[in-house]
Amino acid sequence: MRIILVILFTFFWQQGYSSDLESLNSKEQACYASAMIGYDYVINSRVGLPIERALNTVSVNVDANNVSDTYKFQLHKVVMNAYQWQGAPHTYAAKVMYNCAFSQAQKLAGL
Repeated sequence: MRIILVILFTFFWQQGYSSDLESLNSKEQACYASAMIGYDYVINSRVGLPIERALNTVSVNVDANNVSDTYKFQLHKVVMNAYQWQGAPHTYAAKVMYNCAFSQAQKLAGL
């Protein structure tokens, strides 16, 4: 019985989660993606993944998806700062999300 409940919970949680992401516009999705990449790389830095390999992985994935050079530069900054972050991964992800949203708001305001 427990296994059925776990499967049902996982299915319905994933459905709700994916619909939340679909409601974001492209700029919000880019900020969310940057935050999650930052979160992952804080963890990767603590388990010993060399920064050179991390930056190479980001470069390969970004190049494969034909992303702008500005976004590529931003992701490299996120990864390099993640390796220097001393706090919790969640805190870093929130910081990246806030900075990205603030930057987007400034662009929209023409500042």
